[in-house]
Amino acid sequence: MTGRLWLAGLRALWVSLPWSVGGLLAGALEGASGAFASIAGGGAWALWAVGLTALLVPHTVSLTAVRILAPGVLAAACWAAAVSDAGPVAALGLACGAAIAVGALSPLVGDRFIDATSYGHERRLALRAPAAVLAGALAPTWALTLGGMAAGPLLWAAGHWVLGPLVTALGGMIAVAGARALHGLARRWLVYVPAGLVLHDRMTLAEPTLFRRPMIAGFGPATAASDARDLTAGAGGLLFELCLAEPVTVTPARSGGTPEQVCALLVAPTRPAAVLAEARKRRIPSGAN
Repeated sequence: MTGRLWLAGLRALWVSLPWSVGGLLAGALEGASGAFASIAGGGAWALWAVGLTALLVPHTVSLTAVRILAPGVLAAACWAAAVSDAGPVAALGLACGAAIAVGALSPLVGDRFIDATSYGHERRLALRAPAAVLAGALAPTWALTLGGMAAGPLLWAAGHWVLGPLVTALGGMIAVAGARALHGLARRWLVYVPAGLVLHDRMTLAEPTLFRRPMIAGFGPATAASDARDLTAGAGGLLFELCLAEPVTVTPARSGGTPEQVCALLVAPTRPAAVLAEARKRRIPSGAN
């Protein structure tokens, strides 16, 4: 299934949220006070509108918004199912929330959003997130970001007139910082350009670096014995090795800004098959030497 179909399905699921997860949330809020239910309901509608706009306007910023909000839909459905006796409605809401979360995190959907920011004859392909981030910092950062947006207004609606404003202000700062950190994951790309290949990854390089086509001796899956300079930021999965015809100067982001000469380097694309297909299309030698 192509990224276009994945994105179309994700949009359809998002449009259906008021009838699937929305019905489940309405049942869970039946016993809440009028102010709390109104603020929670209004906030849910606002976030739904933000998510729909982001899905209709692919961009790296939109991708970050979708990947913050989509798991929140599943979390909200799980909470509502736990506090209400909704039966089939709960099953529908949980299924829809799970499908949205999976779709938003799909590499195919990410590819559509990231490549939407390409210029002219560019082709942008995402790099895989570092394993340490996926296993450790990602979930807490996401929870603090979404929680920072929601906690203050809900406390205010519950009648906490002192704590509510304080948490709103502090939560807003936390949410902004968290969103910026998460957005950094959506701005890590391999970029095919007419002149060759650009590595755009602020986690590993101080600045985007162009490797011109005549300098590329080979680009393909790396062997286990490869001694190339590792620029994957600790990402797992299939690694690609970019072999160069002669040394090229790069400036790693975390080496005090000291330039290095490299003859080969490792990267970790989210869609290896698409990376290879684009390399062949642009007549870049495939296969690491």
